[in-house]
Amino acid sequence: MKKQNYWIPLYHIFLLAAIALLPSCYSVRLISRDGIPEPDYTNNSQDFYKNKQVHVLDTTIRLKGPEGDFTMIQNCGSGGFYSLEYRSTLGGVLLSAITFGKVRKVKVKYVCLKEGS
Repeated sequence: MKKQNYWIPLYHIFLLAAIALLPSCYSVRLISRDGIPEPDYTNNSQDFYKNKQVHVLDTTIRLKGPEGDFTMIQNCGSGGFYSLEYRSTLGGVLLSAITFGKVRKVKVKYVCLKEGS
């Protein structure tokens, strides 16, 4: 009787799971075309947020029962938002999957519009 090798099928299952989870890390940025961002000249980052006042919301939310909805309104004055970035990571996707969507990790960066513009 020949002994069967189960390592090859397990390897393929692991590889398919890894490929399926890779696209779960993404970020979406919405930007106002006509607005002027709130300035912060002490922000010397070398990315999109250079010289802009950045507000970061990094929290874990718990959704209850049937509503499955979460609202958090940030006050940016009368102008509104200049840019809004939502980021999803592999850890956040796994946390949501393990808890069946009841616990979610949220990371949002936003820049308000300059007052009077």
